[in-house]
Amino acid sequence: MRLCPICDHECSEGKVNLCSVCGWDLTPDPPGRKLSKSYLKKEQMRLDWARRMWESSQVKGWESHLVELRSQLEQAAVERSQLQSQLEWVLYRFEQMNPELIAESLSRLEAKISAIPEQAPPMSEVGIDYRQLIQFLGAGKWRKADEHTWEIMLQIAFREEEGWLSAADIERFPCTDLRTIDQLWEYYSSGLFGLSLQHEIWENESRNYTDFCDRVGWRRKDNWAYYDDLNFSLNAPQGHLPAIAWRKRACYGMGKGMASENFAFFTSRLLACTTS
Repeated sequence: MRLCPICDHECSEGKVNLCSVCGWDLTPDPPGRKLSKSYLKKEQMRLDWARRMWESSQVKGWESHLVELRSQLEQAAVERSQLQSQLEWVLYRFEQMNPELIAESLSRLEAKISAIPEQAPPMSEVGIDYRQLIQFLGAGKWRKADEHTWEIMLQIAFREEEGWLSAADIERFPCTDLRTIDQLWEYYSSGLFGLSLQHEIWENESRNYTDFCDRVGWRRKDNWAYYDDLNFSLNAPQGHLPAIAWRKRACYGMGKGMASENFAFFTSRLLACTTS
């Protein structure tokens, strides 16, 4: 496997000449060809330019998506207002025919329509910008996404200097942001990764941390994995990422808490957020 120099997508050597994600020509230089310094310098400049254009297109694509989504939400609000007016007119007409029965039925319908949110729910309750995480996840840069997820969580808890979260930090972690992180990981991995999936595996393994780690690949053949040994690809086991309970080695955890304790705190907080 080799990484595309432009988008970092994993490509199979010898099977394709173009990156399936960004379309970059991956044909290697002929073996034995002597490359001059000027050629290598120009090639590096070309690669740097192409990478900047790729990263810029990803950001612009996301901004375009936001504009389109906002337009759809505004149109939905207009249609909802029109439907509300029509409903009120129908309610008035039906009340003249059979006030008791018709009014009761339409009142229930009106209540359901009123419960439809007029705008998309917020992604953060503390003002976190998730566009960078979305960009990493969308491009399949799973390690960068995992590291950035941890940076975001430290930022939310004001623990950047310490580099770890205490039990109290986890217990008061904002529910909106925890759900956003979970949903983004689940969506962009097509259900392979995510906090909710990890919680499900945790429950299926009777909350036994060792058995859980065996299932998600944080422990292999009785050996605890180091962070650099994790599988940052879609070939990883279910629930393998994100690894937010530890940073260096699964059995060491972070700060003053063992990894098993930290993970239990995270799953408990996620459960509280999803049931509240």
